[in-house]
Amino acid sequence: MNAPENAPENVIVTATHLAGGVAARDANVALIDAAQIAARQPSSVVELLRDLPGVYVQQSGGRGSVVSLFTRGAKPNFTLVLLDGVKANDPTNTRGGSYDFSTLDLNDIQRVEMVRGPASAVYGSDAVGGVINIITRRGTPDLQAGLEAEGGSFGYWRAGGHVSGPIGEAQANLGLSYDDSGMPVAGSNVKGTSVDGALALPQIAGTSLSFNGRYGSSAATSFPDSSGGPRLSVLRTLDHRDIDEGVFGAHAARNLSNGWSMMLDYGLYTRSSDARSPGVAPSAQTPFGIPANTDNARFTRNQLTWTNRFTPADGLDVAAGMDLQIEHGTDDGTLDFGFPLPTHFALDRTLWSAFAEARYLLDERLSLSASGRYDNNDGGEHFSPQLRADYALPDSGTHFQVSWGRAYKLPSFYALGNPVVGDPTLKPEDAETVEGGVTQDLWAFGRWKLEGYDTHYSDLIDFQPGAVPKLVNLSSVHVRGMETSLALDFGNFTAAPHVSYTNARNELTGAPLRDVPEWLAGASLTWRPIDVAEFNLDVTHVGSMIDNSVPTGDVTLGSRLRTDLAVSYRVTPQLKLNASVENLLDAHYEDVVGFPAPGALVRAGISASL
Repeated sequence: MNAPENAPENVIVTATHLAGGVAARDANVALIDAAQIAARQPSSVVELLRDLPGVYVQQSGGRGSVVSLFTRGAKPNFTLVLLDGVKANDPTNTRGGSYDFSTLDLNDIQRVEMVRGPASAVYGSDAVGGVINIITRRGTPDLQAGLEAEGGSFGYWRAGGHVSGPIGEAQANLGLSYDDSGMPVAGSNVKGTSVDGALALPQIAGTSLSFNGRYGSSAATSFPDSSGGPRLSVLRTLDHRDIDEGVFGAHAARNLSNGWSMMLDYGLYTRSSDARSPGVAPSAQTPFGIPANTDNARFTRNQLTWTNRFTPADGLDVAAGMDLQIEHGTDDGTLDFGFPLPTHFALDRTLWSAFAEARYLLDERLSLSASGRYDNNDGGEHFSPQLRADYALPDSGTHFQVSWGRAYKLPSFYALGNPVVGDPTLKPEDAETVEGGVTQDLWAFGRWKLEGYDTHYSDLIDFQPGAVPKLVNLSSVHVRGMETSLALDFGNFTAAPHVSYTNARNELTGAPLRDVPEWLAGASLTWRPIDVAEFNLDVTHVGSMIDNSVPTGDVTLGSRLRTDLAVSYRVTPQLKLNASVENLLDAHYEDVVGFPAPGALVRAGISASL
């Protein structure tokens, strides 16, 4: 869903079609706002997402490699990513349709909302393990402008700016940035340019109209996936990827009566990727290795959503509507077996959907919610239901919630169409989740959250080994876990610690899943000793886990602890200096076999504003 122009900071608009969204106090939601982004001074979106509870961000060395995000142990393609409410998962890629965060620039990002757990009842396919909505800056009623630049070790530098303000009676924003990640890890680099804009028009005949757009172009290099990286790779030639990504959204809203409002949303997402790889040399566990390959993929998604909101009775909120998605993807690639073998596919997919949600407040303590979505995919049908109950004890600040839901993921275009490993008869992947949580207000200085969940995945798509490996519906997985977090505010000092436990096992073999650490923990600490100075310390712990590479087979990667420090000082109301050190203690670890994590990265910068 598109965020309202002036969404309250304590409301999450991503979780529902209902008016008012959901409260940020809910145990399964997380919010990173503009103040937190400014305090942490991340060098990329990847660094920003590392501290989300229940989320593991896996990066093969530096930013040039593809970045994968695991939510509650779910595969990366089970997290739906929205850019200003526009779906951005790409089903043409080899990772099942996940979103690659490595090339997404920080420019003008003002807010990140995350909802953990199934959300197919709202969004349909892809929203199996969670939803992340990355929301950018909007126009302002008065003129504002800002410039920022920073540089650092290993050749890192970044520059950006924005201007926002009135255009007649409309409000607009325009941002532009360029960044170069440098090369803190051998072979890994990404350079990118992005431009974004937003426009909100004055009401026309009682109808509000707003538009937003974003375009990014990047070039990246890295050692190939599963190659063993700079430490173990036999072939020393790098992968090269050139990526262009475009997002456009339009939103119209009109109040038809006191109890009825209507919205129409249009979203366009386009992505093109030109990649070439030297492949991976053979090994004992993979006698044929991975052949050299090229990949030229193009994807476009058009989406139109019609939503009606009603309040037919006191305490009852209802939303209902329809959704149309039209997807087109092509891939012209080759595999080099001493001769080029083409891997072309071209697929189209049309999804018609109808959805409805209702929330009834029985009294000040208890509310019941139900939602459902029917999807028709070129004749294939899927229904995604969800039920929820909330119970509050107003005088004690205690809030309980319990929910049940089903979700699904359509096979990616790559899985359906690739002539070597694909299978056009693959079935959708399914999930069923039960979860419950409690939040407790801690007097005037904070809140505690605790959430437990149990998820069964079925018909998961895996590679089946053989003379010719194929993608098949093979696995069933059982994931159970818990997440707990604190948000504490003592005036000039804030703290946000969190801990997550995930037990994810293949039901057929009993083996733990690869790339899923059982324990995640972290804390973000911010101290403002004086009005013009701010210190932020982020500590992240990732437990041990199993990973795999062609040279080594399965390997257990040890646990690791990483610390980041950011400092800022406002010289004048319009001028701010900042400095930061990522991986402050120069911890040596690997998120992926053979790909060392970047060492301590020192950055310093300046920003000026009107």
